[in-house]
Amino acid sequence: MSFGISVTVSSMNIPRSTSSSRQAGMSLIEVLMAVLLVSIGLLGAAGMHVRAIQYTSDTERRQMASMVASELMETMRGDTLTLLQGNGVPKTDLGGYAKAKGTALATVTDDDCKPLAATPAKRLGCWGARAKQLMPDLVDDVLTKDFTVGLDATSGVISITVAWPVNKGQCLDGSDNDYCSYTLRSRL
Repeated sequence: MSFGISVTVSSMNIPRSTSSSRQAGMSLIEVLMAVLLVSIGLLGAAGMHVRAIQYTSDTERRQMASMVASELMETMRGDTLTLLQGNGVPKTDLGGYAKAKGTALATVTDDDCKPLAATPAKRLGCWGARAKQLMPDLVDDVLTKDFTVGLDATSGVISITVAWPVNKGQCLDGSDNDYCSYTLRSRL
């Protein structure tokens, strides 16, 4: 049974537009540019993350240095009979608490520090031992060379400087030293 319908399919010759072939090429270039821009953005974000970790580490160490300096200041405030002259002015040697750059701290044992040592020299030694507990990368050379306790005789202000080692130029205060430092200044 035949219905008599015949369908002829002729191929239509549709001319290709040159703009559509250019459009396909532009899509690939656009994708590559987008990938490049995203990659640059991710590299920037990774760099910011690294810098944030450095700032966090520096902040943690500064906080520990602040705590160590404050502990010594409070120890000194609790020992005013040793530190102060009869008129209430601090002694020039701070009653034995003064420590100049390059001066080693007294050697102490755990028994010397529990309870608090009797002499200022031993108390300074215990202070150095406490600093090494709180800042494990702290070495004796930094304790000797960069930890200081001093007095400005004119103003009566006591300054306590605590330092910690870093890679050269990595101290975030802009210095090019191989250590960072924190200084606490206060009156008793």
